[in-house]
Amino acid sequence: MFLLYNLLSSVALLVYLPWLLFKKGHEERLRYLKERLGLSPYTNTDIWIHAVSLGEVVASLPFLRLLKKELPQIKVVLSTTTYTGQKVAREKFPEAERIMYMPWDSGLCVGRAVRLLRPKIFITIETELWPALFKKLKDIGSCIVVLNGRVSKESFKGYRCIRTFMKAVLSYVDFLYMQGNDDAKRITSLGADPQKVVIMGSLKFDLNLPESRSTMPWINTINGDIFVAGSTHKGEEDIVLDAFESVKKRRPDLKLILAPRHPERFQEVGRILRRRNLNFIRRSEIKVQRQQPDIILLDTIGELSGLYARATIAFVGGSLLPYGGHNILEPAYWSKPIISGPHMDNFPIAQEFLRQDALLMVRDSEDMAEAIENLLEYPKKAAQMGKRAKMITQCNTGAVRKALELIHRLLVIRN
Repeated sequence: MFLLYNLLSSVALLVYLPWLLFKKGHEERLRYLKERLGLSPYTNTDIWIHAVSLGEVVASLPFLRLLKKELPQIKVVLSTTTYTGQKVAREKFPEAERIMYMPWDSGLCVGRAVRLLRPKIFITIETELWPALFKKLKDIGSCIVVLNGRVSKESFKGYRCIRTFMKAVLSYVDFLYMQGNDDAKRITSLGADPQKVVIMGSLKFDLNLPESRSTMPWINTINGDIFVAGSTHKGEEDIVLDAFESVKKRRPDLKLILAPRHPERFQEVGRILRRRNLNFIRRSEIKVQRQQPDIILLDTIGELSGLYARATIAFVGGSLLPYGGHNILEPAYWSKPIISGPHMDNFPIAQEFLRQDALLMVRDSEDMAEAIENLLEYPKKAAQMGKRAKMITQCNTGAVRKALELIHRLLVIRN
């Protein structure tokens, strides 16, 4: 089965790579090509950590920083798959010996990278399983760790169809540090050795975010209440805009910061705003904010977390339509009242937020407009809601320290 996987992966690379290269600039294209094909000049490292995209990079940053702070002599390589993850990793984790794109998961591409990097420990964030890579890592005796492991209901359904293959892949993993009980049960059901599975909690609770007031001074010049709609997906912007325009008729000072999840959609969302004849400005066009547009289109990467600090109300996207939702812990960190849609399958903690009245779930633009209006009308209620959200995050911290202790012990054994 591994031979078939390698063959299919190699064919997929030939088909997919030209499209990926077309999307990137010349310099980034060459770097991307070399690293995805495993042709870079790699050197030995102690720990290789893979965080596939932006969300995983942000989640792992507290762990990465504490790791380098307490074990500065340890060489750390961080890889990502997406450009957004790569950009934020370079900006936020300069302590890494190297930040690179993950080689394509076929024997030819990962083989050379593994031979030259020779990591003592390989850590993959949030159950990113790479069969070809894992096999090559075990061939050289690396320890493989799943950190912040998660298996959603939807992923579980798909994995069950290939359970025999999954069991073989999971047999390469030495430790699976899962976020919660459900994740542990699902990964065990897929064939993981229960002796290797540990419930550790989520790294995402251990946030340490910079406030926007110091890093983005333009935000301080905005007058009025601010509704931040973060990580929106295709089909959600019109719902958010319908709600915003409805509330703005009664509250003309209300402002909207609209942050699409994926950079490739910035142009598309700009066209939506123009089509609706809305008064907006792109964040990238702001030098010193003197005008007062109704809407700021956040067309930059890495600023959303800090902007939640200035929000009056936060909406977390990917949840109005079945995308699984995004991180409600970032606005919760700043004690903000949070609105989401009903599709929060990727964040089971959302149910705890609901139980403790720390989250409002809405289904459409009318629901959203009513929720925004209610929170603006009753600021004390909104403040209490934000405090409850903050309390939930504080009660669930500690995963970063646990993870560091576990990795430290593994390094001692490996040395």
